[in-house]
Amino acid sequence: MKNSITLILVVTLIFCGLQKGYTQTNSTQSTGIPIKKGMWFSSLSLSASSKQAENERQLFATYLNESRSSFLIRLDPGYVIKDNLGIGLGLLYGSTEDISTQQASDGVISDVKLAERRMAFRPYIKNFIPLGTSNRFYIIIPTELQIGYGSQLKEVTANQVLTRTHSNTIYYGLEMRPGMLVFVHKNFGFEVNVGAFGISNSVSRGTATNLPDSKVVNNDLSLKINLLELALGFSIYI
Repeated sequence: MKNSITLILVVTLIFCGLQKGYTQTNSTQSTGIPIKKGMWFSSLSLSASSKQAENERQLFATYLNESRSSFLIRLDPGYVIKDNLGIGLGLLYGSTEDISTQQASDGVISDVKLAERRMAFRPYIKNFIPLGTSNRFYIIIPTELQIGYGSQLKEVTANQVLTRTHSNTIYYGLEMRPGMLVFVHKNFGFEVNVGAFGISNSVSRGTATNLPDSKVVNNDLSLKINLLELALGFSIYI
């Protein structure tokens, strides 16, 4: 959480610095462009996280050590159908790797390996709200429909017994990711956005060693800003 807040502050300072620099340049020179009907655009954004922990106490177990890394990449090509309003079909791919040694409340120590993959198609509508008349800074509000697939492989070794669980998940939902777009050069800009609202439904089916098959249905509603979904990227508008 602290790292995410720090990142937001850094991005805000960068934007303020860019704006100050722009005001010091010749007023006839503009690096911003109006978002007009008929334009094509594409944005590429990335979010990533990593974690290293030792003796971390959680509710049902103590993580003697843990190494976790994840990333999420988004490609969002689109077309402006009306001034300051675009549509598009986004693509998403994500990956998570987690290796840990855990001690349960009964003293049993387990080695756990986890690998996850996620991909999704995301038809979306994106609103652009210009800040001022320079057309350099925009508030952006993408609203997207997500249709995705995920897979997970988990291996747990305890008392020299290996239990391997494989699960597949199909999910769909609706998400809003507000943010900011700043043009640093004509037709080229940087974006930052964050998950703020979402509803989703997912169905997961799993198979495990010497255990019956499982099925889990989840319905989620989120009405808060999720700093863990902070993404940075760049955009091209032509």
